[in-house]
Amino acid sequence: GAAPRLAGPPAHAPPQPRTRVPDFDLQGQLEQLLHRVSAKSGKSRIVGQVDEDVINLVSMLFEFILDDRTLPDSLKALIGRLQIPVLKVAVLDKTFFSRGSHPARRLLNEIASAAMGWVDQDETQRDSLYQKIEQVVVRLLNDFVDDPAIFSELLADFLAFTGDERRRSELLEQRTRDAEEGRAKAEMARQEVEHALNQRLLGKTLPEVVVRLLQEAWSKVLLLTCLKHGTQSEQWQAALATMDDLIWSVAPHDDPESRARLLELVPSLLKNLREGLVSSAFDPFSTSDFFTRLEALHVQTLQQFKQPTQPTPPAPANDSLARGEIITEQRLVLPPRDEGSDEATTPTMVEVVEEIVLLAPGESREHEPEINLADNDEALSQVDNLRVGSWVEFQEDEEHKLRCKLAAVIRPTGKYIFVNRTGMKVLEKTRMGLAIEFRRGAIRLLNDALLFDRALESVIGNLRSLKKNGR
Repeated sequence: GAAPRLAGPPAHAPPQPRTRVPDFDLQGQLEQLLHRVSAKSGKSRIVGQVDEDVINLVSMLFEFILDDRTLPDSLKALIGRLQIPVLKVAVLDKTFFSRGSHPARRLLNEIASAAMGWVDQDETQRDSLYQKIEQVVVRLLNDFVDDPAIFSELLADFLAFTGDERRRSELLEQRTRDAEEGRAKAEMARQEVEHALNQRLLGKTLPEVVVRLLQEAWSKVLLLTCLKHGTQSEQWQAALATMDDLIWSVAPHDDPESRARLLELVPSLLKNLREGLVSSAFDPFSTSDFFTRLEALHVQTLQQFKQPTQPTPPAPANDSLARGEIITEQRLVLPPRDEGSDEATTPTMVEVVEEIVLLAPGESREHEPEINLADNDEALSQVDNLRVGSWVEFQEDEEHKLRCKLAAVIRPTGKYIFVNRTGMKVLEKTRMGLAIEFRRGAIRLLNDALLFDRALESVIGNLRSLKKNGR
């Protein structure tokens, strides 16, 4: 059989270059162990041929385990120290290899799957999982002589520990998902609002006060309306109509119908604007400044009309609406046109040439590389085969690997959200962004099948092929 190898270096040393240990070392150690077992139990035992096979088998299993890429390097040394306790249990209890539910096997599997998302940390940051595994290893090395029941006890204790950890991380993971869903909704709403604003403003030359009112204040009203009621709602249509009315009210018109319409429109327009801004909690000082300047604009627009021969009867003032909030027709027509003040009252006009982009606080809209892969590209199918809950390892740069789990795929924005072992978001990618990472070999799927069972399959497979080839 293959030359067995002893357990790895102690926990805190970095993994040493792998060396093969001659058979007799392990054999000698096992002789001593069995001698101690015999002394304690009163039964005499010697290392027989069967035990020698067991030694070789366990040694090959640990070789596979310590080579396995899903196990973080910094935990390999620790797990390597379990080789002797596992060897002892395998010699004492031959069902160890045949019984998948054997506590010693389950303990190894549980340790490996808990370690799946573990990221190497500094000595000072040894976290609770590392300490827990270390505790298990130390107990087995010190207390296990010939009663395999210790494995059941340690397994139960370890499962209670990982259960607590998992509940905590699932809670945080759910919060992460909810927050991302919320962010995606807000992002989609912002895009709707951007589209509505750009559709109306791009390429237009309008009074600066109106452009600012729409971009800084009304955009918030639209955003809230979109999030609360959606773009199919009456409320959304009403908010758009108010914006259209405002833009129309400051455009130049010179026909009597427009004047009549403007006189009728202004009071309700101002009321709708004010109510919208109040509902979106827009800064009241800016609001009153906007209204003062808007009022001056409307007065000016009305003064530019040629006075009709028939004076329009004054519209009845509506008492139910607060005075001062509404410009009734009398107030609008009253100010006489002062020829000299033309310069002073000409509103500042701006042409909207750049597309309006609304960003959330602290957000920058950087786009992932716009490389479009063909629909049948292998990398895209690798992304589509990722399932929520899959663990992956990202090679961030030469030194750094990031282990994380796909927690959610946010449908509206197509974002893939990855979290760490505690459930905290550590990465987001688009489908294309992920495919490109797969393509350059920077992502590796971590195999979450049970480690010990994989090791056993591999070793048995190797032995079969050796036998077949007559070696």
